[in-house]
Amino acid sequence: MPSQSSFPAILHIRDFIDYVEQDPTRPGKSLSLQLRVSLNIPDKDIQSDDVEQDDIPTLIRFFNEGNQPDLYQSNAFIYAWGSFLTTSSDSEGFHILLHANGVDRHPGDQEDTGSYFMHCPEAALPVVTVLATVLERGGQLNTGATLLHYRLQSTVYNSSSRSYNTFPLTAYFKNGQRWVNFPPLTINTNIFLTGRIFGITKNNRQLAVITDDIHFLPTQQQSLPSTPSPTASKRKRQDRWTQRANTRSPRKPATVLENDLIPNPQQSYDTTGRTTSPNNDEEGTLITWPDTTDDGQTLPQPRTPTPERRSQRQRKAPRN
Repeated sequence: MPSQSSFPAILHIRDFIDYVEQDPTRPGKSLSLQLRVSLNIPDKDIQSDDVEQDDIPTLIRFFNEGNQPDLYQSNAFIYAWGSFLTTSSDSEGFHILLHANGVDRHPGDQEDTGSYFMHCPEAALPVVTVLATVLERGGQLNTGATLLHYRLQSTVYNSSSRSYNTFPLTAYFKNGQRWVNFPPLTINTNIFLTGRIFGITKNNRQLAVITDDIHFLPTQQQSLPSTPSPTASKRKRQDRWTQRANTRSPRKPATVLENDLIPNPQQSYDTTGRTTSPNNDEEGTLITWPDTTDDGQTLPQPRTPTPERRSQRQRKAPRN
């Protein structure tokens, strides 16, 4: 496995806060907090003689986006999830370091411990999802006091130190019929594992994870099949768009209004078909119609004759 490869390792926990402090790796940033938690391992029916089920010291580092420092206090119940790793130091000993993507607080007044603790959810095993490599095998399934287990190794990115960290853990398989036909894992096999933390191994101080689900990943990059030449196997694409029906609606004929067929009495037509306006100063203005070559088509006649104006009437001679 490449030393600089970073694999996902996700942890989901819910527990009580022991102490709240500033993140020591980000001095001067008041919104960067560190929560100290004694990760509780409730008594379950899952046991192996090489695993001890004591509380695991856990450091939760996160950025307080809401800027609510009073929200996180001692005895408050929280839900936290994010990338994790395990490490050991002289001051902290063996502990889990969780870089939380989110931290939610259970509602209520933690100062009233009697009422607050009673309404908190029951204890549950922390859930992990990790991509790791198999190192060795131990134990037997359905035989003896030691459960079947595999030593694993995972490499993750540590945002506190801005470096890659490799940490070990051990995956155990619960006795029963579920894993009877499961194929044994070979060395250097990459697996994607989902399980629950149920303790720490006694000899080498590693997280003990009971396996819930497991998936295999290829150890080597598989070569892709050769791509055929685009000119040799390219099929002629069927033109589907030209076969579509014409979506344009046919044009409607221009509507001819009845008023358009009635000539304006104030207009006259000359022999060329052009209209002329009557001259008020000329006497005896007549209305003429243009000739047409279409015998079948006749123009409508005016309904009423144009009345004569008084100025155009002939005056009678006075009587002597």
